[in-house]
Amino acid sequence: MNIKLTNIPSFMQAELDQLQANLSPMLKKSMKYGLLSTAMIGFSVINLFFLFFNNESLSISNIALGIYALIGAIGFALLKENKHNQKEIAKMSRTYMLDRMKKSRYVTDARKSNYYKKVNEQPLYAMNVFFEFLAEEQQRKDQSFHNEF
Repeated sequence: MNIKLTNIPSFMQAELDQLQANLSPMLKKSMKYGLLSTAMIGFSVINLFFLFFNNESLSISNIALGIYALIGAIGFALLKENKHNQKEIAKMSRTYMLDRMKKSRYVTDARKSNYYKKVNEQPLYAMNVFFEFLAEEQQRKDQSFHNEF
């Protein structure tokens, strides 16, 4: 899963690629679970619906009912695991961003704590805050590079 955003600087794209490399195994697993759970739940619900309204043979219906219910239960278990994986992915990405901010030598500690606070208080906007941090860091890198000459 390679995300290429248009109109972002190369230093931000490099950080995004690094983040994706860290999250790639979990993202693949989550996508597989999501697809499989949706298919299993759909299959189970459709077949249970037809089984309830087309009751021709009682003995076959009870066996089929159990099988379709089991498939549905497994599908819902995979869906729950997928939701857990999504939370873990969000936690891993937030941890990566905070660690990356901590390692910066160009942004002051006061600004870093401001970014930490924003990421922790507004997790839905964490990526925007991270890009804002990267832009400030790059700006300070450029300033320090120009000040050396």
